[in-house]
Amino acid sequence: MSFSPQGKPPPNPNATTPLLFDSDKLTADGKRTLSELERTTKVGRTLSSEDLSAGLQRVQHYNPEHSGSTPESFAPTSPLMIPTTLLLAQGQVTATTPLAQGQVPSFITSFVKDQTAQIVENALDTLRTRRLSHYTQAVYIPPLAKPNLEAGNDKQLPLMDTMQDFLAGDGQVMLILGDSGAGKSTFNRHLENLLWKDYKTGGRIPLFINLPAIEQPKKELVVEQLRTHGFSEDEIRELKQDRQFILICDGYDESQLTSNLHHTNLLNQPGQWNAKIVLTCRTQYLGPNYHSRFMPLAGSHYDRPTLDLFQEAVIAPFSKAQIEDYVERYVLLEPRTWVKQEYMDRLTTIPNLLDLVKNPFLLYLCLEALPSVVQGKTDLLGLRVTRVQLYDNFVEHWLGVNKRRIERQEKDDALAAVFDELNEAGFEMNGTKFQLDLATAIFTEQEGIPVVDYIHQRDKSSWKAKFFFPDLKSTLLRDASLLIRAGTQYRFVHRSVLEYFYSCTICPSMSKQDGFGPQVHFDSTFTKVSISDHPLSRTLVAESSVVYFLSERVPMNLDFKQHLHDIIELSKTNDQASQAAANAITILVKAGVHFNGADLRGIRVPGANLTDGQFDSAQLQCSDLREVNFSNSWIRKVDFSNARMEGVRFEELPYLELDREA
Repeated sequence: MSFSPQGKPPPNPNATTPLLFDSDKLTADGKRTLSELERTTKVGRTLSSEDLSAGLQRVQHYNPEHSGSTPESFAPTSPLMIPTTLLLAQGQVTATTPLAQGQVPSFITSFVKDQTAQIVENALDTLRTRRLSHYTQAVYIPPLAKPNLEAGNDKQLPLMDTMQDFLAGDGQVMLILGDSGAGKSTFNRHLENLLWKDYKTGGRIPLFINLPAIEQPKKELVVEQLRTHGFSEDEIRELKQDRQFILICDGYDESQLTSNLHHTNLLNQPGQWNAKIVLTCRTQYLGPNYHSRFMPLAGSHYDRPTLDLFQEAVIAPFSKAQIEDYVERYVLLEPRTWVKQEYMDRLTTIPNLLDLVKNPFLLYLCLEALPSVVQGKTDLLGLRVTRVQLYDNFVEHWLGVNKRRIERQEKDDALAAVFDELNEAGFEMNGTKFQLDLATAIFTEQEGIPVVDYIHQRDKSSWKAKFFFPDLKSTLLRDASLLIRAGTQYRFVHRSVLEYFYSCTICPSMSKQDGFGPQVHFDSTFTKVSISDHPLSRTLVAESSVVYFLSERVPMNLDFKQHLHDIIELSKTNDQASQAAANAITILVKAGVHFNGADLRGIRVPGANLTDGQFDSAQLQCSDLREVNFSNSWIRKVDFSNARMEGVRFEELPYLELDREA
């Protein structure tokens, strides 16, 4: 391309859009007026990634026979506005050089890609700012973890150190296990926060994913989460092609998944998402051969487990030093009933309480409820505190605090009338019933998946409206409940709180029986209809936390204990009672009830978990024991004759005493 001595190229008489400005294009104040092309070019600088993508496609499909002989002829109407001066400066086209059909200069493609990448980076910066601003963790104690379930406590290391090694290495899947309330979600959110703080442009992108909130985690794990953050389809495609992710997936057990998400989402396969994935799961949810659910698969047919790409860690219970550290930070948050030493004195004096609160969530509940637990008690050494009692006291404490908060706040006449109505029957009782009913609905309507998505126009005629309809009564009860909200999604503050409330529909606390909550009568007379509608008639054996709460009620409520025995007895003659009976005997065994020498002939308890049970000399003739777990149970001289025992698990084979030497 040649220029005249004055630095101006010769004019192109055939050009449909001026390439350069002339002196007559200046305004009175000496500023230059913009051509139509240049005006649209400036607009193009703020176009979205969809505009850029559409524009590139139009360039690729440009046909000079139909569109004229120059690039400028399509520029004013194309969503992609490439400045004419850029075209000329590159030296790849002239004002009179037409583009062949489908031919795109490489610098145009590069320009579009750079612009799209910048748009995506801006969207990531917005997400980063939002996630950092939303992070709130009043007290965080760095957890320790051992490398697997079989490892000894002497193998414990800081979990964050283990995670940093994983992120720096070649591994693709990190599984974090822990009991309910062990701090898995807390660690995940802390990890996400640290990764966003350290994020640099173009670096690996941390993406926190609450698995129960994802509709199709098996196939659309990353896409669904990015959509919830407002990314467009073109931006998602750009991220998939060019970026690396750290997927922090929380609540594998809560979403009731059994599939290998690394495999089903085709992670790290050609043309797919490039990602490391961190998964958390409750230890109780896993079976004996759980590794296949998480271990990456490799090979030409994607069918060979690769142990070197998989890593796991098991969160350890708090040590006494970690508990003291937590209490010290807890008392500084706001004015408390006691100082640190008073809390520690009671934690160490009440028998077994220190062992009970080696779990961060239980420790928080205990510190909130402990003043009311010991109120009026002088003999702390004789005080027995269980996990379910901590939840009982915490719920009462929470509702009382929120009742007083609503009493103090300014209310218009309508809100005041609704609050008075709730108070008339007992605000705490109404608040408890609201949460009991919600927990029951979550288990019956969505199989215990804890996240409820409510959009009013869509769901106002569904079961969800009873709890999330925007009327004053529901709003007051929701705001006073142990619920959290993220957009249109609601859930209890912790999975164990959902399980606690569901257990209370089967057997509430004694204080609630005295009037604080709904009454439950343990009727020993059953019909086929009544037993099929019984809350124990849904599968609970896999819900270990619900079973645990109920097992702690057994020694405190003898009526409930007898009720469970009655259901087992009923199963001998009523086949509709088999599921309820399996749950009942599972709860009793977990509570430590012995069945030595018991007459259990003909009981139907398929699928019961009788681990660590006492059944010596029990009569189990003609019983339905299919899929029953007898691991570590005492079963000497048990009569199993004519019993159905398909799939029974003994783990270690039982020892048999012989009358003479073999």
